[in-house]
Amino acid sequence: MKNNFLLGLVLGIIAPVLSYCLTVFTDLQMQLFPSKPAGFYVLAATVNLVGAWMAHKRGFDKIATGLILATFLGMMALIFTKNISI
Repeated sequence: MKNNFLLGLVLGIIAPVLSYCLTVFTDLQMQLFPSKPAGFYVLAATVNLVGAWMAHKRGFDKIATGLILATFLGMMALIFTKNISI
C-alpha cells in the first residue's frame, strides 16, 4: 500500500458517507440511537480515528493525516448542518 495523503482522505470519507446513507435512507438510526441524532456520525469519527491510529503505528503517516483531515471536515460539516451545540 502506498503512503498517500489522497488515499487517506478517500478512505476517511467512506465512513461518514456510509453514516449519512444509514441515517437518511433507513430507520436504523431511530432503532439503535433513538435519543442521539448524531450517533452514526460519532461512530464514523471513531472508525476514522482508530484507522488513523493504526496507520500511524504502521508508518503510513500521510494516510493517517488524510484520515484525520476527513474526520475533522466531517465533524465540522455535522456541527454546521445539524445545529449541534458543543
